[in-house]
Amino acid sequence: MDLRSIEQERAEFAYEKVKEVKGEDRKTQGRYRSYVKSAPVMILTSGLGQTLAFYLSKLDKNESVDYHSLEPQKEPEGDKRAYAYLYKHLGEWLGRKVTNGEDPLRFYMNASGVQAIVLTDEAMAFLNWLKRFADAMLAEDKSGE
Repeated sequence: MDLRSIEQERAEFAYEKVKEVKGEDRKTQGRYRSYVKSAPVMILTSGLGQTLAFYLSKLDKNESVDYHSLEPQKEPEGDKRAYAYLYKHLGEWLGRKVTNGEDPLRFYMNASGVQAIVLTDEAMAFLNWLKRFADAMLAEDKSGE
């Protein structure tokens, strides 16, 4: 019987997701690292729904709104790829643990107050692990842009 804690599951999943980004160019790695680090503050300031909507607004308009079919495009590098990865990674984790596979932004828009709090809390807990691994494994964005 597997008796792993939710923290262990978060850690393993976050590690695998950061490894995905590790294969990208330095600019994409650096931007992803930066956006992951700023995500909790953005969520606390604006709320999870507005933060997810902001990430979605940064994607190409022809990209899917649903994280299930979202694949970060090879071009352009940097910003859009980093935002696509972050939205996708949050969606995958929250889809496993809270939304039963539904896109987190759609879930959030239809959630009760309690469901929105649970979703936000889980996003913050997962982001803590993403931040740790991104800091440890990814290149820093030193472009100054």
